Amino acid sequence: MTSDLTIKLAYELIEEAKIDLQAAKELLKQKFFHKVVFEAQQCVEKIMKAALAYEGLAQIFEHDVAALFASEVISRAPQEWVEELRNIFRETSWLMEQYTATRYPIIRARTVVSPRKSYKENEAKDAIQHAETALNLIEKYIKQMASGSNQ
Repeated sequence: MTSDLTIKLAYELIEEAKIDLQAAKELLKQKFFHKVVFEAQQCVEKIMKAALAYEGLAQIFEHDVAALFASEVISRAPQEWVEELRNIFRETSWLMEQYTATRYPIIRARTVVSPRKSYKENEAKDAIQHAETALNLIEKYIKQMASGSNQ
């Protein structure tokens, strides 16, 4: 159930997502590509959580909320929004999988794989582009739903 409190949470999550996107852009200048991908993932996670909060689902502590976004937001969205929201779901699927890989070196196949060495500039730029698209569309969706307009 949507309440004034969950709507306020949605708007706070939007603002945090914007900060993550700005951080990703700043990190790109420093060529910290793994950190760019991480911040872009955080942006998408928070904007999807904003949409979930708008639907009345708050306090979600999972990091990959894409499936919940599909089941609780896309499935309830007015028809004119469904395809655009599905596109966001599809475009950000790789990004949502990067939460752990961008953060920690791991042992894989008898070698240490470092996030710092795993991501390239083109992946970082793609991550920013997908995060920005998701942020802009989902923010617009939430604001239009909150205003009572479905277009």
